Amino acid sequence: MKPAPRILTFLFLLLVALPAWAATPLAVEDGVLILLLGLLLIGIEAITPTFGVVGLLGLLVFVVGASMMVNAGLLPGGDSALGMTLVIATALLLGAFLLWIVMRFLRFRRITPMGGREEVIGAVAEATRHFTEHHQNEYHGYARVQGERWQARSVTPVAEGERRRVSDVHGLVLILEHEAIPAKKDATSTHE
Repeated sequence: MKPAPRILTFLFLLLVALPAWAATPLAVEDGVLILLLGLLLIGIEAITPTFGVVGLLGLLVFVVGASMMVNAGLLPGGDSALGMTLVIATALLLGAFLLWIVMRFLRFRRITPMGGREEVIGAVAEATRHFTEHHQNEYHGYARVQGERWQARSVTPVAEGERRRVSDVHGLVLILEHEAIPAKKDATSTHE
C-alpha cells in the first residue's frame, strides 16, 4: 500500500471520531481521547508494520474508548445494543484491515531475492580470457555469468573459455571452484 492511501485511511478513521469529540462535555473526553489513541496506534501499524502488535493494541484501546462513548450516549443508538453493535462492527472492520496489512508484510518477507549473490552462487562462469597470477596461488581475471562480466578469482590457473562453477562472492568478485566443468556438461543448464 502506498503512503497516500495509508494517510487517507488514517484521516478517515480520525474523522469518524472527530464529530463525537466535538459534542463531548469534559466528563467524557477520556473516552474520546482513548478512542483517538487507538486510532493513532492503528495508523502507526499501517505506516510502520510491527506485525500486528501495535495494531492489536490499538484495536483494543479503540474498543475501550468506543465502549466508554457508548456508555456516555455519544454514538448513534445511544446507550443501547445498537451502540455496542456499531462498536463491534467497527472493531471487526478495523481488525480485518489490520489482518490485511500484516498478511501483506508477511508475504513480502517470504519473497526470495531475484538476483544478486544468491542467484550467482552455483552458476557457471566462463572465463573471458586467461587469468593472470597476482599472488602466489591466486589467479585473477574476468568471467561471464548469466550474460554479465564479473571480476573473478581462483586458486588454480584458468584458461580463456574455461567454465567453472561459482562457489562464493566477495563484494563484486566471484570465487571460482578449483575444477573446470567437463565439456560433456556444457549442454546442461547454467544454473542448478
